[in-house]
Amino acid sequence: MLLPDFSGSSTNNDAPEPLAERSRLRLVRCQIERRSAARSRVSVEFEGPWFTTPLVCEQEGTTCPGGDLRLAARATLDALTTATQDALRFDLIGVKPSRAFDTSVMLVAVMVHCGDESSKVLGVAVDEENDVLATVRATLHAVNRFVAPILGPLPISG
Repeated sequence: MLLPDFSGSSTNNDAPEPLAERSRLRLVRCQIERRSAARSRVSVEFEGPWFTTPLVCEQEGTTCPGGDLRLAARATLDALTTATQDALRFDLIGVKPSRAFDTSVMLVAVMVHCGDESSKVLGVAVDEENDVLATVRATLHAVNRFVAPILGPLPISG
């Protein structure tokens, strides 16, 4: 697997260089709203020192367990695309709740595109009775190694 080089000495002119003030992107809120006609809207909100207002991304689609989780992952990936100023593009491959070691976990697979390079990544998070939050966390875990060099670490508030 080829990983993009975001170091300051890189010849990659497409990716913004990390800035000292771009040290954190923090998940503030994620919620799902069930709407009429079997529709759901998932909203994720991030804040960072370079945003004057919180970064909010939403996805809306048909209500179903797997569909709601895909909406959460897509909203998160939209927020990260915006935060990285389109230096990275993401294609959601899939979201899968699973059980491992007597624990419910959420798996998220993403294809990350940076310039001409693409990498398939997988993130996992423990599902503690909130599938939407677990999906957002697993999505962040999947893409962190690509996003962190641009924005800094992606801590998740409890």
